[in-house]
Amino acid sequence: MSQSYKYLNVFSPEGKLLQIEKAYNAIKNYGLTTIAVRGKDAVVVCTQKKVPDKLIVKESVTNIFKITDTIGVMVTGSVTDAKSMISFFRMVSAEFKFKNGYHIPVHVLAQKASERNQMITQFIGIRLMRCSFTFVGIDEEKGPQVYKVDPSGHSLGYKAVAAGTKEQDAVNYLEKQYKKKPEGWNNDEAIQTAIMCLQNVISTDFKNDEIEVGIATTDNVFFRTLTEDEIEEHLNTIADMN
Repeated sequence: MSQSYKYLNVFSPEGKLLQIEKAYNAIKNYGLTTIAVRGKDAVVVCTQKKVPDKLIVKESVTNIFKITDTIGVMVTGSVTDAKSMISFFRMVSAEFKFKNGYHIPVHVLAQKASERNQMITQFIGIRLMRCSFTFVGIDEEKGPQVYKVDPSGHSLGYKAVAAGTKEQDAVNYLEKQYKKKPEGWNNDEAIQTAIMCLQNVISTDFKNDEIEVGIATTDNVFFRTLTEDEIEEHLNTIADMN
């Protein structure tokens, strides 16, 4: 009888709160830091790229995914947990386009994601996703948009945001950089700010294959990831600045 009670207690509301706390800790302890920056005419996401084995094809390892032609999402935490949610985001986006005739706005998709995560917290016995999502894209009316959704279902728009192991250090760095240029960054400045933030908090000068960068601009609203040659150009510019 006591064993049955203990089993039920594991799946109690208190147990669900413990799961939420563990989900946040898992994201911070996953070993990666992710950065997202909203410029005047662009949105940029940047994260480390760690290939655990030399025999793994490095192109198959990524934390940045395309949801629609114009919206990208960056995963912080367990990518395996995120895969089912990414399929859900793509399905929701396709249904929205079919019903309304235009692409789903970034803030609407972020709201759908937050509702899904929050719904999971209401069901006893379902494990939370141990990852957070950062959505970026160019809205036709609002311009560049960045939204972060956490495991508990919390969703907010940001001018710049970080997540992961060095989250607080990265946020402090971004706040200082934003105060220097409150009018916003241009396309190249947004990319370089994201890369410099990551280098600063990790205390490492990255090679072009050790990070991945995603971008969408008002001139080219299609979300894409930068090639290694493009990343190398920005790394050289940063090196010259220093």
